Amino acid sequence: MKRWITFTALLTFATFIFAQQNQVEINKSFPNITEVIVDVVFCEVDIQASEDADVSVEGVIKWEKEKYPYEFVTKVTGTTLHVEVKHPRHSKGRTAGKIALKMPAMTDIDVSSVSGNIRASGVGQRYVKLNSVSGEIEAANIGSKVKASSVSGNIQLTDINGHVSTSTISGNQHLADVSGNLKGSSISGNFKISNLKGNREISTVSGSVH
Repeated sequence: MKRWITFTALLTFATFIFAQQNQVEINKSFPNITEVIVDVVFCEVDIQASEDADVSVEGVIKWEKEKYPYEFVTKVTGTTLHVEVKHPRHSKGRTAGKIALKMPAMTDIDVSSVSGNIRASGVGQRYVKLNSVSGEIEAANIGSKVKASSVSGNIQLTDINGHVSTSTISGNQHLADVSGNLKGSSISGNFKISNLKGNREISTVSGSVH
């Protein structure tokens, strides 16, 4: 597995160097959270387990056009934390963003991103849900069931202590060390499966299964 990114990397990655640069940052902590829901369009999302009791959210968004601002929005409902990015009504120019979340290992997560990659490690009590349209999905050391879907992005799941459900159209899937059952589907993407302890149900049209 790739090394998980740090917040320092969020602030320095080279693709954020625009001719005209504007940015907004977030650095907040939230106590008594058992579930985190993240809904973004272009941001990359990195989630890691932490020994701290609170959930921390750090991130940055940068864009070119000054009159089209973006904003991080957080809301707590009971023990659920919602993290979103508020988009301008009209968006022009290049925009990019990354969010890093650290949370107790028993926290459930539900992440949706259109083009951003999603990475998660060490979390999940009841479930972990990861959804992206074109972004890559990576998850490791998950203590619950996992549902992962991407249209064209690849999915890589390792060391999952629960049932797994996956779906892609053209993205490839690499699934290893799964304790539960596997239900996977793809149109043209390939499957590489190793050390699956449960049953498997694979549906594919033109992809291969190894």
